[in-house]
Order: sequence, then C-alpha cells, then structure tokens
Amino acid sequence: MSGLRSPLNFANTVDYEAIKRHAFHDQNIVIVRLDDPKLSWADREMLRAVGERLYGAPKPAGR
Repeated sequence: MSGLRSPLNFANTVDYEAIKRHAFHDQNIVIVRLDDPKLSWADREMLRAVGERLYGAPKPAGR
C-alpha cells in the first residue's frame, strides 16, 4: 500500500519569494520579514518604524 498516492496529496513546497514578488508586482503589496538578512540595518529600522506607525508597537513577549 505504500506505493499508492492520493492525487489530493500535493507536494508541500511553497515558493514564498515568488509569492512576495507577485504581491509586489500585481498588488503593490510589500511582504518582508524584519530579520531578512538581505536588509541592511537602516532598512530594517525604517520598515519597523513604518510598521509601528501603521499598526502600533508589538506587545512585549509573555504578556
């Protein structure tokens, strides 16, 4: 039975960079992790400040 596979069992790989790229190109939406190593310190701080201005500061952990 190990050879039988359901056609509903899709591969579990997701290209998140492609999703981000399409969101930016198609919808003008930027999706970025603040700990992305491709960002400089200045970029991270600018994005953090924009996020806090739009959505408020994150709550401290453990509260």
